[in-house]
Amino acid sequence: MAKHKDRKSDKKSKSIYKRSSVFRRYFGFTAAIVLGCMIILGLIMMIFVSTQWWNEKTNTLINNARNIIEVAEDFDYSEKQNNPSVKKMLGNLLYTISGATSSEFFITDSQGNVVICENDYNGDCEKHKSMKIPEDYMRRAQKNGFSDYINDKTFGPGNFVVAVPLGKNSDETATRGVVFAVEDAIAGLLPYILGILSVFFFTAIVLLGASSLIIYILCRGIAVPLDEMEEVTKHFAKGEFQHRANEHYKRGYFRVFAAALNKMADELAVNEEAQRSFIANVSHELKTPMTTISGFIDGILDGTIPEEKQRGYLMTVSNEVKRLSRIVVSMLNLSKIEAGEVGLSPVDYDISKQIFDTLLTFEKRIDDKRITVSGFEEMGTVKAHADKDLIQQVIYNLVDNAVKFTPENGKISVYAENSNHRTYVRIRNTGVSVSNEEISRIFERFYKVDKSRSFDVKGVGLGLYIVKTIINMHDGEISACSKEDQYTEFSFSIPLES
Repeated sequence: MAKHKDRKSDKKSKSIYKRSSVFRRYFGFTAAIVLGCMIILGLIMMIFVSTQWWNEKTNTLINNARNIIEVAEDFDYSEKQNNPSVKKMLGNLLYTISGATSSEFFITDSQGNVVICENDYNGDCEKHKSMKIPEDYMRRAQKNGFSDYINDKTFGPGNFVVAVPLGKNSDETATRGVVFAVEDAIAGLLPYILGILSVFFFTAIVLLGASSLIIYILCRGIAVPLDEMEEVTKHFAKGEFQHRANEHYKRGYFRVFAAALNKMADELAVNEEAQRSFIANVSHELKTPMTTISGFIDGILDGTIPEEKQRGYLMTVSNEVKRLSRIVVSMLNLSKIEAGEVGLSPVDYDISKQIFDTLLTFEKRIDDKRITVSGFEEMGTVKAHADKDLIQQVIYNLVDNAVKFTPENGKISVYAENSNHRTYVRIRNTGVSVSNEEISRIFERFYKVDKSRSFDVKGVGLGLYIVKTIINMHDGEISACSKEDQYTEFSFSIPLES
């Protein structure tokens, strides 16, 4: 079964992977970056290789030209250029060096006329017989020499030219001549570049293949989890919160992300259930009193209810109307608070008197259940700096909650004090306790404690949420605690400003 489940999960991953736009984009983008880096590296290498060849070729040709000059210095060929033995000897030297360097060497006089070339060892050279170097080249050559890429009629298309001046003539009035070396730049450079680049491209192909495999594995490991999570979030968007993301990914950050996604789904599911429960509760709470009101009024109008009983039924109708009013007011208050329409108007006042006055409004209910109230004898004056009306709503809800859940002959304890620049209030009632799990959710919107529903049949789960919201508006804190079968206590504190 486990193997079958693994195969099914693997097939699902492969299916997602095949249609994964995330994978295609991520793999394509990353592969393009690697390929681009390879191309840029190749261009940089070509520039480096060309520069290196240029420098090496310049040094080689200059050194060979100087070797020729060392031999030529022994001959005043401007006077002996027609001497066949001199021309043949120098021509043979030029021919040997030219063959060794794949370059063309020749010597000119100070006027730019070619007097000896590599072919003169075997007779006159027809190629250089009529060749004359232009004056601008001769000036540059006689001054300091030069090395340059030249593309013109004198040296031919695409040639690398090096010029090295000979020494002075006998009267030291002018340079005796110039040794020129000419090499076809493309024919010389291309094999050099191709040789190095062939090694580079072979290495690049191997590296590109290896990097593509690594990128493929990495992209698949990233794309598949993202696509799976995308599928889950699409279900969440449809309100299908039963789906969950896989939390067993190899990469830790995906596990964290999936866990956060699942936690969000849990909270959304709880909120969704709470809202559904709220709608059901509100529908029921609105429908029941309206049905009661409608039935009693119809009975009075059509004479079904005797006149002597009408007052009692009208009292019931009045109570139901007040109940509807409380529900509507709670919902309106919640709407205003969440919309930010409720502002604070803080004043300084005695909160202990406010607690006492609030308890007086519950006097009948307290007497009917024979509840004992304690704590006022030790309280004294307790200052508060808050919005009096909003804090009144907080205290009213908490006292109402305490009276509602305190059994007959039970006890309610109230406590208030000023300490550390804050005002503290506690309200405790004996009776049915609340579990730890429910205590942690008791202030949530629409939430109703399960055990309380048999007592609180008229609530919709908004009172304590509104209480918490009001306390938060005052930058205060509120909490609840409960001890099994003994008591439940609500306490809050708000800053005390002077």
